[in-house]
Amino acid sequence: DVQEGYPKTNLLIRSEDISLYDPNIRKWFERISLIHKLRETRAFVGFSRIFPVDTMDDEQRRMLLSHTSKNWLPAIIVRGEGVFLKLREEKIKQWIENNINNLNTRIRPLVEVFENLLSRHRQLASPVTPRFVMLHTLSHLLINQLIYDCGYGSASLRERLYSADGECPMSGILIYTAAGDSEGTMGGLVRMGQPGRIEGTLKRAIEKARWCSTDPVCIESKGQGPD
Repeated sequence: DVQEGYPKTNLLIRSEDISLYDPNIRKWFERISLIHKLRETRAFVGFSRIFPVDTMDDEQRRMLLSHTSKNWLPAIIVRGEGVFLKLREEKIKQWIENNINNLNTRIRPLVEVFENLLSRHRQLASPVTPRFVMLHTLSHLLINQLIYDCGYGSASLRERLYSADGECPMSGILIYTAAGDSEGTMGGLVRMGQPGRIEGTLKRAIEKARWCSTDPVCIESKGQGPD
C-alpha cells in the first residue's frame, strides 16, 4: 500500500505488498517497487581521448568542452519506467558471514585484476566487495532475462546499484529503461515486476546463469573477459 508521487510528476512509484509474491521472493527480498514514471537527466561533463580521467575537477572537465568558461552543460532529459528490488539485509549479512572464506578467495583476484586495469587506464580505484559483486551479477542476469521476457533491446535497459556496507548498509537494484522514445513508457518493464511475473523471470535468469556459452573455458577461468 506504499505509494509515492502523483500521475503528472516525474517520479511515480507504486510498491506492491511483498506478501503477494511467492515465498521464495519474500524470503530474499524486502521490497519490490514498480516505477511507473521516472525522469533521468544526462549531462555531458567532459571529454578525453583513449582513457577517461577521474582526477579532474569540474572546471578542468569544462575546459575540455570549451576554451571559454560556460555556465551550462549540454544535457538531455529522458523518461522511462523501471523496477526496484531491495534485498533483505539480514540475508545478505548471513550469506557473507557463512561464506566469508570462499568469498575472499573469489574476490581477491578480481580486485587485483580490476585495480591493475584501472591503473593502466589512469582511473582511481574503487572498492569491490562481495555485496557489490553479488548485486552487479544479479542485476545483469535480470537484465539479460528481461530482454527476452519484455522484448526490449539490449541497449534499452539500464541499471543503478545501491550497495554499501557499514553503519548504513544498502542492497538495492534499479533496472529501468530511459531510451528517449516511447519504448520506455509502454509499461512492459513495470508489468514484469508484478506478483506472479517477477518470480518466473528470476528463476529463469538464475537457471541460465548455471551455464555459459563459452564453457568449459569460462568455468575454468578465474575472471571474465581478457582482463
